[in-house]
Amino acid sequence: MKSMRVAGALVCLGILAAGCGPTDGGPPATAGYKLYEAVSSSNSPLVSVIDSRSHASERSLPLGVPSGDWKHLYSIAGSSLVDTDPQTGTRLNTMQLPGVFQLPPATITGVPGGTSPDGRWLIVESYEGSPNSVPTATHMLLIDAAASKVTDRVNLKGYFHFDAVSNDGLRLYLIQYLNGKEYYVRLFNINGNTLDDNIVVDKSDGNQAMTGLRLSGVASPDGHMLFSMYVRENDNPFIHALSLDGPFAFCLDLPGRGYSGGKADMQWSLAMSSNGSRLYAVNGATGTVAEVDTSNQFSPQIVRTAKIAIGNSASTGAGATVISPDGKTLVTAGSSGIVWVDTASLTVRMEALSEWHVWSLGLSPDGRLLYAVSDTGAIAEVSMASGQVANRFDPAQGQPMALMRVASS
Repeated sequence: MKSMRVAGALVCLGILAAGCGPTDGGPPATAGYKLYEAVSSSNSPLVSVIDSRSHASERSLPLGVPSGDWKHLYSIAGSSLVDTDPQTGTRLNTMQLPGVFQLPPATITGVPGGTSPDGRWLIVESYEGSPNSVPTATHMLLIDAAASKVTDRVNLKGYFHFDAVSNDGLRLYLIQYLNGKEYYVRLFNINGNTLDDNIVVDKSDGNQAMTGLRLSGVASPDGHMLFSMYVRENDNPFIHALSLDGPFAFCLDLPGRGYSGGKADMQWSLAMSSNGSRLYAVNGATGTVAEVDTSNQFSPQIVRTAKIAIGNSASTGAGATVISPDGKTLVTAGSSGIVWVDTASLTVRMEALSEWHVWSLGLSPDGRLLYAVSDTGAIAEVSMASGQVANRFDPAQGQPMALMRVASS
């Protein structure tokens, strides 16, 4: 099996293709949307809620992880778990924790995670050990987020990180650190409070130990699988397809030689179709698009790869790929600007914002409008159909981390 570890690098896409660029103007006025952007400010990371009409931030929320329906935003303040209403900023509940815990990171840029795919269960973690040394013990709490109740405590010797938790709250998947380069994926059974003796193995080759850096991940809509993007220093990148129903996984190899030769192999992103039948892995820096058939959780496989004409990647970003609701179009950040990729042919058909280095992307709920965040924090509103740019504005909220959500007003 390959390997994983979260590290402080940045994910990005850099695809640049020839084609006719659209002009500014175009899309009709919208009813207005709220953009939930995670940013790093001078004081602390936060979620800024930006109005697409006024172009101003309406409120600031603590940086946290949302529930599946976005009615709750969970964050840590000291030794408390805070439940905030994202729509109003009102604090709904504060739950005292038995010590100082933290939310696990969901992306390499530091956006928090720790929830089950449906958002019901939440994991927080803490460690024992001397500062700047490898932890000697790991402690985790399994929290029923809706009930604000700790339902189980996990105490393990050694250094573990959260990887995933199943929707039924019965299976907790962990990364067990063996040394500086190798790791195991382990299954912790909540019923019985025991670490499974068996290592979660790659069903394709039976290997156990893994190496590499985890960039980001996306769960299938039914919650049965977690797909994570990994890169390695001197080897090809891969997608780790983890079953959340049992102790097995699949490693799907992607083209590449490793990031030791440059940043290009760090710049991968994942996007999944709304029905969960297709997953796309895109790297704009190398001009690579891979299509994965995910319709069968017991045999996910790469069915196509394509190369797209590119320029030199000049910037890095996070989560810079989205897919249209009908699954027919990918939009991804290029070395400059954004490009539209037809999923039927895996070819580029349009581009926009050629003078921008795009950091993150988000779609309106109806899929008509695309919001692009530049590496400086400026935002552009773009028509998905025509590629025309309707608005550009800078809410001046701080260094962008990710555009987490675009919601109706």
